[in-house]
Amino acid sequence: MADCVVCGEPVPVSDACPHCAEPACATHRAPAAHDCPGVESDSARWYTDPDAGREGATGGMPLSDPRRLAVGVVAALLVAVVVAALLAVGSPAADAGVDPDRTAALVVEEVNDARTERGLAPLARNDSLARVAGAHSADMAARGYVNHTAPNGSSVADRYERFGIDCFGSENIYYTPNGALLVDERTVAERVVSAWLASPGHRETLLGNYTRQGIGVAVDDDGGVYVTQNVC
Repeated sequence: MADCVVCGEPVPVSDACPHCAEPACATHRAPAAHDCPGVESDSARWYTDPDAGREGATGGMPLSDPRRLAVGVVAALLVAVVVAALLAVGSPAADAGVDPDRTAALVVEEVNDARTERGLAPLARNDSLARVAGAHSADMAARGYVNHTAPNGSSVADRYERFGIDCFGSENIYYTPNGALLVDERTVAERVVSAWLASPGHRETLLGNYTRQGIGVAVDDDGGVYVTQNVC
């Protein structure tokens, strides 16, 4: 037996999610119901179209391509959404009591644990990078978008310049609409880093040859959780 990754209910090991191998009970078996990190690598039909939002594509929710900008390799992650009825009951992150500052601190820990487990140096927390990341997460939450480029055209390079950061850096972003299902800040942090590691572009940024990082977390009125990682 194993414990459901969301609610802790005992479930047979054979009930593990086929996309991420996490144990999940019947209530939380759907990919979005346990915030499945396998979304980036699984092409199953219920996931968001990876070309959605790009020129010439139709349907789905927008994703941003990994791309090289003035500040380096940039990657975005949007956790896919299935039918709304499969999402959690109740109000998302608000009910779960997810605290953005604590979540950000725990993401820093999870990132560094992932790096040290692989023989890499941890990333020092940098206040300037944390301000950049926090501002971008807050802006995405306030204006309801998930992208490296803000609606006003502001880019990652623009944000680095505005905050006086001069380096060849990178950015990862993450969004999930169902924060309540993640239970607490530690679980949110674990799922964010697990999802980044499962995606080659995000993994490259997370495990890259950098020395500093800043993490910013914001929660919107509907409980959606936005996370930004900026590194130098």
